[in-house]
Amino acid sequence: MNNKERWRLFLIVLTSLFLLGGSIYMWIFINRSVEDRKHRDLNLTLDKVEDTIRERLMTATGILYDLRGFLGVSELSPEKWRKYFEVSSLEENHPGSYSIAYVEMVRKENISVFEELMRNSGDSKYLNYMVFPKTGEDISYPIKYLHTTDPDVSVLLGFDFQYSDRTTAAFNQATLTGEPTLSELTHLDLIIPSSKKTGYEIVLPVYDRAASQIGFLGAWINSEGLMGTGVDMTGLRYSLFDGDEKIFTSGRLGGEPLTHINREVELLGHNFRVVLESDKMFKLSSFEENLPTIFLATIIVILLLWVLSVYAILSSRRRAVVLADLATRDLRKFKQAVDGVSDHVIITDPEGVIMYANKAAEEITGYGLVEMIGKKPSLWGGQMPKEFYENFWKTIKYDKRPFWGEIRNRRKSGELYEAEMRVSPILDDKENLLFFVGIERDLSKFRAIEKMKTEFISLASHQLRTPLSGVKWFVEMMLSGDAGKLTDLQTKYLSKIKESNEREIQLVNALLNVSRIESGRIIILSKKTNLKNLVESVVADIKVNIGGERNIEYDIGENLPEVEVDPDLIKHVYNNLLSNAVMYSNPGGKIEIKVYPKDGRILTEIKDNGIGIPKAEQPRVFEKFFRASNATKKVTEGTGLGLYLTKTIVESSGGKIWFTSAVGRGTTFKFWLPLKAVKGKMVEPEGGKII
Repeated sequence: MNNKERWRLFLIVLTSLFLLGGSIYMWIFINRSVEDRKHRDLNLTLDKVEDTIRERLMTATGILYDLRGFLGVSELSPEKWRKYFEVSSLEENHPGSYSIAYVEMVRKENISVFEELMRNSGDSKYLNYMVFPKTGEDISYPIKYLHTTDPDVSVLLGFDFQYSDRTTAAFNQATLTGEPTLSELTHLDLIIPSSKKTGYEIVLPVYDRAASQIGFLGAWINSEGLMGTGVDMTGLRYSLFDGDEKIFTSGRLGGEPLTHINREVELLGHNFRVVLESDKMFKLSSFEENLPTIFLATIIVILLLWVLSVYAILSSRRRAVVLADLATRDLRKFKQAVDGVSDHVIITDPEGVIMYANKAAEEITGYGLVEMIGKKPSLWGGQMPKEFYENFWKTIKYDKRPFWGEIRNRRKSGELYEAEMRVSPILDDKENLLFFVGIERDLSKFRAIEKMKTEFISLASHQLRTPLSGVKWFVEMMLSGDAGKLTDLQTKYLSKIKESNEREIQLVNALLNVSRIESGRIIILSKKTNLKNLVESVVADIKVNIGGERNIEYDIGENLPEVEVDPDLIKHVYNNLLSNAVMYSNPGGKIEIKVYPKDGRILTEIKDNGIGIPKAEQPRVFEKFFRASNATKKVTEGTGLGLYLTKTIVESSGGKIWFTSAVGRGTTFKFWLPLKAVKGKMVEPEGGKII
């Protein structure tokens, strides 16, 4: 046996050992994947439960931050406290979900004066105000102001929270960190013996202008309120634990639980545990159940064939490299031109075997030139669905047309990445295929920049919301005469300020919705909805604002079936389309609304006889921040986000929206909604497009 043969034998043994090790790893992975698939549905539901709990706590935290921002610019009184919550629309947006309190730090010697000031506040519910229970501590923490619709919580006005060790610990932690802190589980029966409720306090310290702590803001959430509504629990049961204590259970099983999963969730520094149970034993098909065994048998056969085939492959490798080198000689001029570009460029023969690859291809995929020559792009590809590649090969090889699309590949390191790909067939004079030229552009940096933009918009919008709320509050107070009687000119100027501030608030809310959509945090809470009542309420609101300047007519069948949608989101769709119809119609114009069932769905048509949309600009109507040229001339203000959000909401609800328009003759928007809810549906990016 000569040295060359020994070397080949060594390669066979080494490669076989590597293949064996990889096969064992793959068998373990497949076996685990089979088990994971059995619990896939449970894990998806558990994700919804966790997201809902997280959203509830983050919403409460946001309310406290907004209120603290207001306290930093205003001296509180019972009347201002009440007006703040009227303006903030807390109960309208979150009915009965949160109880908000302001707790003041009062020294022992000042309690009598503090109680007398509260009794003389002018509000009847403070006539019998007193701090209770009395403690011997130097500082008390009584509830000074309270906003709640919970009858149990409403009796706590004046209650000293030092009486509860669990809330006192939260106060101390919030004082140390200056951040919102979640208390331990609190039982109201310690304070109100007749109450069986349990819940949590989110505590946020409040400071005066000298940066001295003057008290706390607190948001009470009932244990059951952590979940809210919108998660379908049919055939499932979930339980929420705080440590070893079960807080509450929801859902119903038809029998004994046959399978369950649990997950630890950390929120505001507090650990919860969610347990999800099902009375169904999730089973796969016979093939999937036996997939590990089938894979093991297949690998044994492959190993035997591999030992026989590797030697032949190694023998032919040198010849393949030589042939590839001969085939690329005619492409050297092209190589010199494209080696310096940043895009990944390869050339393959008609069967897809790589003949040439530039330096960018090596940098992006991680494979060297020698590793790529003689191989196919599946070396780093193969991550898309089978249908994608079938369509791809049909387009370039049989239709002989260029193909463009976005594709997902895997680098040599194992990292997945997305790329923009264009493959063009090169033909001779007789339309015969010579080779393919493929160009890919790595989209990783582009996606990262887009993510940074979305996060910046979200952060900036959150920061703008507090001062805008403060401006709205003070303008409302001045227009109400709280600062004295205003002249007509002052009232006019303040009204203009109010209108401008409202437009800014609408822009901030639109930007927040865009950031939620682009980060995948929009939640669809579907329930049966009467579209007739919903449309009538939207029309009534719009008619109040436009008076008799436009004629709005609607035709909605009396027996229109209810649909399962998120009423708040769909109301936004109708409000936006009708507002646009009113805005871009001339005074005296006519707006028609039709809602009717068709082909098992509900179809809506909103028609106006306004300015219309130029034909050249119609493909961009649903783009973010886009406004038609004639629209900007008629109405200078506008964000260009309304129709983008409208399209996303409709498609996320399982529907479709489109329109017809002609300049000067008006526009008709149409969209349909399914009768059944599409739970948690999100709009995925479009796949490959054929050019």
